[in-house]
This record gives sequence, C-alpha cells and structure tokens, in this order.
Amino acid sequence: MLRVARCDVCGEEVTIPFKCKYCGGTFCAEHRLPENHDCDGLDEYWNVPVNVKRRSSPQPARRSRNIGLMKYGANNTVLIICTILFFISIVAPYEMVEIFALHPRLDVLLAMPWQLITSMFLHVEFWHFFVNMFVLLFFGTELERRLGDRKYLEIFFVSGLAGNVGYIAYSYAVGSFAPALGASAAIFGVMGCLAIIAPEIRIIIFPIPIPINIRTALLLFAAYDFWMMVASYMGLFYTNVANIAHLAGLAVGLYYGKRLGRRKVRYDFYF
Repeated sequence: MLRVARCDVCGEEVTIPFKCKYCGGTFCAEHRLPENHDCDGLDEYWNVPVNVKRRSSPQPARRSRNIGLMKYGANNTVLIICTILFFISIVAPYEMVEIFALHPRLDVLLAMPWQLITSMFLHVEFWHFFVNMFVLLFFGTELERRLGDRKYLEIFFVSGLAGNVGYIAYSYAVGSFAPALGASAAIFGVMGCLAIIAPEIRIIIFPIPIPINIRTALLLFAAYDFWMMVASYMGLFYTNVANIAHLAGLAVGLYYGKRLGRRKVRYDFYF
C-alpha cells in the first residue's frame, strides 16, 4: 500500500512525499527545496559547510623556471647571444676570433677551454650570421616547441660540441689548424632531430620554390658536405667551411631524434 500525503504548500497529493529535515514539513517535488517552501530553517540550510571539488582549469604545458634571458625561451636566448657577439665582432673582429673562436690545437684549448662553447655563438661575417640565425629562428623554435627548453639546449650544445670535437680530429688528420666558429654544427643537430621526430615538416631550399621533405633536404645537405670535405682533402679545391663539423652535429641530432621518437607540439610560447 502506498502512502499518500499532501504538499504543505500547494496541497498536491503525492505518493512519495519529500520531508524537509530543517522544518519537518512534507512537500511535493516542486516545493521540496527549502528555498521553494519558505523554510523556517533557511539560515541553517545556507550555513551548512559544503566540500566543493574545484575543477582545475586547463594548464599550459609545464616549462622549467627560467631567469634572466632564459625567460624569453631557450632558442630566443641563443639568438640574442649570437646577435650580441656578432655586433661586438664588428668592432673587434680579430680579438673576438682570437679569444672566442675554436682553435683546434690542444695546447690552445687547454689554455682557453671555453672556446669549445663560445665558438658556437660567434659569427664575424654578416651572411654567415644571417643565414644561421634565419635557419635557427624557424627550426630551433619548432624543436623547442616539441621538446621543451631543456631538451632543446641539450641537443644544441651536444651537437655543437660534437661538431667541434670532429673538427679538432679532422684538423689533426689533415694538418690544418685554422680557427672555426659558428652555430652550424648545432643547427644541423637541431634539424637532424626534427627530421626524425617531425618528418612531416617541409622546407624550401632557396632558390628552388618547391617545398621538399625535411629528410630529403637534410640528405642533400649531408651529401653536399661530405663531397666538399672529400674534395677539399684531395686538394681539388679549398673550402672555407668546416664540413666535418656539420656532419658530426647532424649525426648527434639524428641519434637524439631516433631515441626520442615522433613528437607533437607540447609547449606554447611567444616570441
């Protein structure tokens, strides 16, 4: 047998009445809430503590805490440092090369070991500086967007160091000890890593107006550098480029890319 009761407000007969725990009245579904039947216990009702679970708002991908220039992004910081050194080299080119370029003789490196690092940021010719920074602006930014600032810097520095070590070994092998400078080896490492983790990227090699796959482009660059290195070693012609450094940096970038696997964009930041 069902129990029938009347709502204290509207008088509706209900088989399943609602009993208010604040005032003890009986109500229909429409008037069951205390605020709908002018409940005597409204003050008590509104002061009941309620545990509310906060809905966390979407948070941007985590980035490491940065101070100084690094707050603008790792790749942007590299660009800024290279630009500052370039403008200083306009005023004092010989001094900058003497102190900060890579001199491949071991006795010089033992006296000035910082050259292994500083040479990556130094450019003294405008077109060398412009091309390297132009390429790094796009590819460095894209790699940092996918891997984050710490991993980007790791790849940049390890690739650059590999290029410098390769150039030192090559210098002793051929008996030529000209100083070397520039971010090219590190940039090849950046591009090599991108070619593995983001093979969908397409680029245009000036002056060819047709976009090509980044892997195809790097294969062409590597073949060119290898040929130039061999031709220079055989004495067919002289090149003023440390091609071995490019190849060493590229090898490191490919290794990192193979180890990391394909990556989508994870980090959003602004210039």
